[in-house]
Amino acid sequence: MKKFVLIAGLVALAWQSVSAQSTPTADEVVDKYIAAIGGKDALMKVTDMTTNMSSEGQMGAIMITRKQKLPNMFSMVINANGMEVMKQTGDGTKIAMGGMQGSRTIDGDAAKQMTVMNVLFPELHYAENGVKTTLVGTEKVDGKDTYKLSHTSADGVTTWTDNFDATTGLKVQAVTTAKSPQGEMKSTMNYSDYKDVNGIKIPMTILQQSPRGPMTMTVDNVKINKGLKDSDFTVK
Repeated sequence: MKKFVLIAGLVALAWQSVSAQSTPTADEVVDKYIAAIGGKDALMKVTDMTTNMSSEGQMGAIMITRKQKLPNMFSMVINANGMEVMKQTGDGTKIAMGGMQGSRTIDGDAAKQMTVMNVLFPELHYAENGVKTTLVGTEKVDGKDTYKLSHTSADGVTTWTDNFDATTGLKVQAVTTAKSPQGEMKSTMNYSDYKDVNGIKIPMTILQQSPRGPMTMTVDNVKINKGLKDSDFTVK
């Protein structure tokens, strides 16, 4: 009986050891993702990127243009049937937001946290921006085994989650929650159909699910290191 108890104990310890070794840390999950999309050295050589996407919505054909430039500038313009319906521009300090319901400028901590999430390859800069990342555990996403990470901004106010394919390391889902006059709005982005662009893997299909309804965005083209100017990101 004593031998049986001893053997059972050893088996349990061995299983715990294997489980500990097979479950990666949050940093290891992020590192695997960075390696999967091209590697840190390749990503650090990207100084600017322009992504053109298209979709279909209730307002007809939708065109989305997203620009990003080091160190922390970004913009996004959404056009529906040729009419600009939304625009965001971040200069690294302030963010101008405009749309059919008016415009406003965000600064301070709110602008900082939006910038952290919209810079080129944000995972590369989490540490320097004070983002704390923890491993939540495993989760099935579209039938795939994934590792789910939770991120918290430096001030502890903003949180969001990412899911990374346990096999490939690629990001397959991101969930954000934003506050609005109507309350909290949850947005889920699912990434698929990764393709190589100048040595970097980019998801060519993005499914967004939000209170406004689902929208599938197709990446039409990606332009890397084309010399975007700082003036493209001016916030007045």
